[in-house]
Amino acid sequence: MKRLSLSLILTMLVTAVLLAACAPAATPTPVPPTATPVPPTPTPAVFPVTLTDDLGRKVALSAVPRRIVSLAPSNTEILFAVGAGDQVVGVTKFCNYPPEAQTREQVGGFVAKTISVEKIVALKPDLVLSAGKIQQPVIEALERAGIPVFALHPKTFEGVYASIETVGRLTGHGAEAARVVAQMKERVAAVTVRAKTVPEASRPKVFYEVWHEPLMTAGPSTFIGQMITLAGGVNLFADVTEEYPQVSTEEVVKRDPDVILGPDSHGQELTPEKIRARPGWGNIKAVRQGRIVLMTGDIVSRPGPRLANALEAVARALHPDLFR
Repeated sequence: MKRLSLSLILTMLVTAVLLAACAPAATPTPVPPTATPVPPTPTPAVFPVTLTDDLGRKVALSAVPRRIVSLAPSNTEILFAVGAGDQVVGVTKFCNYPPEAQTREQVGGFVAKTISVEKIVALKPDLVLSAGKIQQPVIEALERAGIPVFALHPKTFEGVYASIETVGRLTGHGAEAARVVAQMKERVAAVTVRAKTVPEASRPKVFYEVWHEPLMTAGPSTFIGQMITLAGGVNLFADVTEEYPQVSTEEVVKRDPDVILGPDSHGQELTPEKIRARPGWGNIKAVRQGRIVLMTGDIVSRPGPRLANALEAVARALHPDLFR
């Protein structure tokens, strides 16, 4: 399996997520969040605070930030979920959830070259929540401007829980963040307890297609890979060490998945007709039995509060009789 550069992989994943908003409705329909965002009044918190971000940088805040810019849709969802929505003054053009996020000033896209540092500076933020290394040039420019930037790049469910709790601490909403995490864990546990009743021999082999050219999948160390296992499936590429490896079409055919999942961001490439046209794929069990399921990309690909929804949707796709 070939290894792509981290930047290329992240760009492809971002593209897959962002195109989802333009794709047709996908099935299964994700479960609406059970938690209603709490009122955006910061709870008492201890400041100043110094925390280490996902790039290993120590970031210090002297007081509760009143003006926050988010540079990733997942960060935006976290901010609103913990009750810090009224503190958000800037977002990316892809921050489409919750709907209120679209009323904030837009500072650009997701990859560094599409983000306007000038717009961010003009908003006079006292905190910017960025993504990981893919936004390194923006992070460095904002640091030079004296603006605190905290990078969030969670890769697993545990990482998402930690990110939510961290955002709660950074924004003065620690108690609200703890409630969001507790609700997520409760929903995840409900799925995993039921999925554990599925015998090992009955667990479907799942190929998750992240992208089609080049053909990429999700490894077991990612939150997508985790979802497959937690929902009672077997990741077709559970033996890989890369997070999002490039794989060959021949290897997918050889491993013969029972179910094919993918984000609706490239739904036109995951139609039964397109899949059967791939060399040898017409003989794959998932194709023969019509088990090709598109997932809502905005939910399944964002490391934020709606991962619980995504897990429930994956569980329904793998075990429709068990998860109605």
